[in-house]
Amino acid sequence: MNSTATLQEESSQIGALSSPVAGGHCEIVYREFGAARPLPLPGTTSLSSLLTEFEAEPEMSAHLAEARRNLAVEMYADEPETLSAMRLAAGLSQAQLAVRAGTTQSYIARVEHGQVDPGTGMITRISEALGADAVLTFRAVLNQRNTRG
Repeated sequence: MNSTATLQEESSQIGALSSPVAGGHCEIVYREFGAARPLPLPGTTSLSSLLTEFEAEPEMSAHLAEARRNLAVEMYADEPETLSAMRLAAGLSQAQLAVRAGTTQSYIARVEHGQVDPGTGMITRISEALGADAVLTFRAVLNQRNTRG
């Protein structure tokens, strides 16, 4: 922008806030951006649809579970036990764990990212879904918060 006129013209199209500043005037230019989900390309399949399709086939589901277990070993070998590591070691996706624990995939994702602190009831349900001890699951959730939070 080479001139004040250009700045003011552009700011009026975008939006501007004016506030007085000691000894002068200040203009803050702002713009809001939406994060719209991109439309799928014609003739394509979403990743979640593809995974659902694969999980429905027993042989492919077994391969995916084994791949998750291998991923847990590779990714979390040098880290303390986390919920993500426990889930992958059990061969489960976030969606599968959510179904078994009676919650949603997005809730499991928020717990794994340290954004949500599950209560004791939810930790118990998650530990039962994983076939793990509740105390170990509680420690894994704490470790998850410490590594991600």
